[in-house]
Amino acid sequence: MSRVSTGIPGLDDMLTDGFISGDIVLITGGPGSGKTTLGLQYLYHGATKYGEPGLFVTLDESPARVIRNAWQFGWDIERLIKENVMRVIHADPVAYAHYIPKQDSNNDMHLDVGARIVETLSKHIEHRVSEIGAKRIFIDSITSLKISQEKFQARFAIMELIKNLENLGCTTMLASEITPGALAYESFSVEEYLSEVVIRMHVVRVSGGRIRAIEVLKMRGGKHDDMLRPYAITDEGMVIYPRETIIDSDAINAVAMM
Repeated sequence: MSRVSTGIPGLDDMLTDGFISGDIVLITGGPGSGKTTLGLQYLYHGATKYGEPGLFVTLDESPARVIRNAWQFGWDIERLIKENVMRVIHADPVAYAHYIPKQDSNNDMHLDVGARIVETLSKHIEHRVSEIGAKRIFIDSITSLKISQEKFQARFAIMELIKNLENLGCTTMLASEITPGALAYESFSVEEYLSEVVIRMHVVRVSGGRIRAIEVLKMRGGKHDDMLRPYAITDEGMVIYPRETIIDSDAINAVAMM
């Protein structure tokens, strides 16, 4: 099985040489944990180091804000867009949810909004992938699909989206929010079950400081490091320290409660 280098220092070591090509990878964590940074870095280095065009799908922020935020790490996303090796598209599921019912008959009382949102989003993604020959996709974040719909519709929408993404032949990374303080069984979701790789990012405050830790919860078809490893967000992006462990017992206990 061919491997895809993540472009994040230390992460390939945890994954034994990177992701398996074509896998769906879920990145979970609370606000401020660095999920967007990790996804942008994955796409940026994919395009600049490994010759793999990438697609950034933002369900929350505008493309202009994504491009601006990337500059803090020295990543010129605008240049990559002009060179046709990256695309940043905005797909607002809330807007879809409001728009779609207006296009259907008033007699259709059982319109599956979730399915229509995913259908529209999937076609948009497929078109952009074909346009630049994308090999990598990052979607930030699928949590927006949950808050814009009823629970059953959201679950079905995410299942359909992942199924459609699998058919594109890209190595795809999905970001998903975890509610701070939620227990592990409460935060488990359908996307964790359907993804080949699940990575969780933790940020906890201990003794007035902030501890960042990352772990690979699962990786189908390959060996992985299952230890908590510290990471940092530097001026050049995210760095993981795969040979270091969290030595603060309070920090370990705090992460274990998440």
